[in-house]
Amino acid sequence: MRVLICAGRHYADTKMARRVLDAWHRLHPVQVLIHGGNQFLGSDVEDWAREAAVDVVRYPPNWQRHGKHAERHRNRFMLADSHPDVILALPGGEDTSELVSQAKACGIHVLTIDN
Repeated sequence: MRVLICAGRHYADTKMARRVLDAWHRLHPVQVLIHGGNQFLGSDVEDWAREAAVDVVRYPPNWQRHGKHAERHRNRFMLADSHPDVILALPGGEDTSELVSQAKACGIHVLTIDN
């Protein structure tokens, strides 16, 4: 299963992210973990993936090319390019909400996690 985990730019609850990934992985084994390079969660979710023997695909925003719209561009590209089976959406802002809406419009299952 290809899982895209997303959260707001400042979301930093690594324990929650790991709990969500562990629970999902127990029910639906993850083969590929996709994420957008969140400065607080990125390295921790990659550590989780290595520990679980899961492949990782990272899509960091291109700030130089897209400026203040970098995350929005990255999210659209990440969704189209990575072909996730499910989105695990941790709390976030407008860009995270837009990603969730786009995923739902594409028929991708979204699990929204609130703190």
